[in-house]
Amino acid sequence: MLPAAKHNKLIHLFIGAMLLLGIQPAFSQQTPPVLDKQPISDSMLPTLVTKVATYTATIDHTDFLIRRKFNITPISLNMPEIERKIKGFKARLEKNGSHMNLRSLNSGVIMLTETSDDLSAYQSILSNYSRELTQSNTEVKKILRDPILNAEVNDSVIQEQLEDIRTEGRSLDSLQQKVINRVNLLRNKVSVNLLQATDIISDMRYLTISLKLGIWKQEEAPLFTATQQEYKNNLAEITGNALVRSGKIIMIYLGEKWDVITLGLLVFICIFSWTWLNMHRINKQENKDLVLGPIHFLRRNVLIGCGMALFTYLPYFFANPPMSLLHALELFRLLLLAYLIYPYLAKQSKIIWLIICLLWLYYAMDDLLLESALGERWGLFFSGIIMAAVAIKITNPRQPHFSGIPESPATKTLAIFTLTQAILSIFFNLAGRVTLAKIFGVSAIQCLMLGISLKVFCSMVMEAIYLQSEAYHDSRISAFIDFKTLQHRFVNILWILASTVWTISLARNLTLYDTVIQLCTHFFEATRTIGSMVFTFESVAIFIFIIWLSSVISGFISFFFGSEKLHTTGKRSRLGSMMLLIRLAIWILGFFIAVAAAGIPIDKLSIMIGALGVGIGFGLQNIVNNLVSGVILAFERPIQVGDLIEVGGKMGVVKEIGVRSSKINNNEGADIIVPNGDLLSQHLINWTMQDRNKQVEYTIGIPYNSDIEKVRGIIRETLAGEEKIMAAPVPSITVKQFGERTIDLKISFWVFDLSEAGATRSNAMIKIYEKLTAAGIQLPVSPWPLAEQNVQPDTEAKNMD
Repeated sequence: MLPAAKHNKLIHLFIGAMLLLGIQPAFSQQTPPVLDKQPISDSMLPTLVTKVATYTATIDHTDFLIRRKFNITPISLNMPEIERKIKGFKARLEKNGSHMNLRSLNSGVIMLTETSDDLSAYQSILSNYSRELTQSNTEVKKILRDPILNAEVNDSVIQEQLEDIRTEGRSLDSLQQKVINRVNLLRNKVSVNLLQATDIISDMRYLTISLKLGIWKQEEAPLFTATQQEYKNNLAEITGNALVRSGKIIMIYLGEKWDVITLGLLVFICIFSWTWLNMHRINKQENKDLVLGPIHFLRRNVLIGCGMALFTYLPYFFANPPMSLLHALELFRLLLLAYLIYPYLAKQSKIIWLIICLLWLYYAMDDLLLESALGERWGLFFSGIIMAAVAIKITNPRQPHFSGIPESPATKTLAIFTLTQAILSIFFNLAGRVTLAKIFGVSAIQCLMLGISLKVFCSMVMEAIYLQSEAYHDSRISAFIDFKTLQHRFVNILWILASTVWTISLARNLTLYDTVIQLCTHFFEATRTIGSMVFTFESVAIFIFIIWLSSVISGFISFFFGSEKLHTTGKRSRLGSMMLLIRLAIWILGFFIAVAAAGIPIDKLSIMIGALGVGIGFGLQNIVNNLVSGVILAFERPIQVGDLIEVGGKMGVVKEIGVRSSKINNNEGADIIVPNGDLLSQHLINWTMQDRNKQVEYTIGIPYNSDIEKVRGIIRETLAGEEKIMAAPVPSITVKQFGERTIDLKISFWVFDLSEAGATRSNAMIKIYEKLTAAGIQLPVSPWPLAEQNVQPDTEAKNMD
């Protein structure tokens, strides 16, 4: 028997060791012992009732969270597949690590990175679960240790509630302990697998760096001296293994990307539905052949055209997919592209296109091979020669490659770039640098094929926009859309996007994608200082991008719903003031979002605003005055788009109300830019503020022997027959004066639209003249002035001299 003190010491050491190992002693998990019941006074009953209600709600809520929120079953079901995948990569790396090429290493890193991201997410979820469960269990234990639960109460209902709290609390405490143990066990398993995946990724990246460092060294014998004995397997065996492995990689990778695939398919369905409905609407028109004249690819087949677009943009929905998946998607794109462009190819270009397709198939297959073979090297050599010949043929400007569709200005540049890479591939293959030969060969054909695909894709985007404008050319929205203007604006954006996509694809083909991403990340995220100001190019780029995006959104709103064409309709519209307010709101909101996204501190922003205030005080008064005047114009609305105004001696129709200035179109077709401050500070005449009615008046002279009332009746009858003359106010016909030879009558009437005042006045005068002449009333002809009649011939001669 050990002494009592020594026995207690051993027990304490044992408990401390288990706690250090993360193991809780069995007796530490037991529910606190039940204390003897103590009677409670009536004055404590309110406190007891409050605690009973609080404890009951806490236990019920905690029990609900455990059974609903802390569900680790999905993670448990996914872990066996993740463990199998990690073990497979580890075994493959240990067995074939020294023989893996850049493509296979890159695919392994991509897939293991996806797995590591999932494990990191699992680890974060389980850590939160463990922390929340521990805190919850502490609260439950605290409730069970409250002595008031063991109080003796005369009220049987309260006593029963106390018993329920004790029973449910013990059950909940036991359940919490079990769940915590399960969560911690799964958490340890996730941590172990995450550590293994990170180690494998690190090893693969090390091998990748080693291969890239030795990529310029001679790997194999020169092509003309190489023999079959130097290679372990033949080309057929290597190809079969590569196809089987690529299929497995695609299935494993896509198994975790259903969200991306679903998003891509939803975009495809929306684009196809939109394009098909527009095409269907145009096919119902009588002049459909004339309207569909500029359409080429979508006219062939809308479904195939949209499918080709799907396989063009879908690869870029994935962050960094393996080459096996990229080549599979590109194969579908190639088949659909061939169907679309084949009828538009010239006779000789059809043969060239067939050769390009065969070259792409060979290089795509070669890119999947894990090992090198003698047959592969000779295939690379002859394929490089054929591709160089095709590139030279494409650069010939005298022979058109397409019939019925315009040539791309980038064709020659793309062909020269392809030719350069093909020559490099041939040279490196001859020198025994097989990796470089494959990289440049694959890059050459991929860049050429992607360039053709992007050209067709951009053309189909413009065709889809054209279909929209023609299908709804009579609609209210299309009245604001000028397809030629939109095409001019949008084509530059398409070229920028196409160039960006092509550059990303080039970096992937040259195995420089990760390097470029790392360099860009370091460039944008590195901290830089100017004096006391600390910033990153990332924050600057975010600020500029959001401001640019705000301007683009503001410009598109102004273009699609603005007032570019309202002045030709002769109608007054409040749309201009509304668009001004919306554009101001977009600019202000964009500025504050840019400041928040860029992480600019508020104190720095106040300094900038203070400096801006000083600049306003010194030299920006006029600009700020015009900006504030624009806001006042938007709210007060003294003028609207379509109004006929007169300001500063200039008269015209309001074409646009801008933030700083407004545009007025005069009768001569010129646009007058008027600062908004002048519209408020000068006398402004708005001819159409209430309506577009205008009074027209002119004078005619009748002979003295005419019956005035008869003439007035004829004129009144003639004016009443004019549809464009308002019946109210009634046209006025009054005697203006008695002239030397005629009685002058003043005729005044109102027209509905001031833009038609001149034509209405002319038509009325002609009809009055015809009616008066038919009634036998001849309007007198004014004689020449007496001074001119008395001029003598000799005087005229002198004047001529």
